Amino acid sequence: MLERRHKLGLCHRDRWRVGEMLRSQPDLREIDPVRDLDLWRHLFDADDLVLTGETATAAAHAPAAEYCWGNVWRDGLPIRTVAYCLSAVDLLRGTSHTETMSRRQACEAVLGRLRVAGTPVVMVVDDGDGGLECWCDADPASYRLLVSRGRCPGGTNAKTGKIHRVLWADPGTRVPWEEDFELVA
Repeated sequence: MLERRHKLGLCHRDRWRVGEMLRSQPDLREIDPVRDLDLWRHLFDADDLVLTGETATAAAHAPAAEYCWGNVWRDGLPIRTVAYCLSAVDLLRGTSHTETMSRRQACEAVLGRLRVAGTPVVMVVDDGDGGLECWCDADPASYRLLVSRGRCPGGTNAKTGKIHRVLWADPGTRVPWEEDFELVA
């Protein structure tokens, strides 16, 4: 649950605008579903068992789907939460505004407040339906096991047919698998 201070009295100066996100990572301006899914995959170790849609597979080989989970799975059960997703509904539930905003602008305002508060945002995804979703790092010491599901980057919104596009990603998601293994070894 988001703290009330992140959601009440939203105004335009709070926003972490999509334009700012894309300016900070210009390669994300180009729509590339394969790259976007790969960014999400890098939240996990290559051999972690993850779920995308109804498919369970190693993270390095996970296919795109409408939804992804932020958990590592074993025998059909989540054993560890790596990332949790705050959907547009989660971001906007209980919000109030001091200025008129669209749904996307309100999502940007909540994201801006989370960012200023130091929330460990690892990825921002366009949900394909006018909202934004935020994948956050799940520090094992701070969060209980959450079964977290969000829009799968590179997947398609079944309602609108639009691709779930990554708008911002933590630099750690951009490390090639080979370098990930070298860092661990």
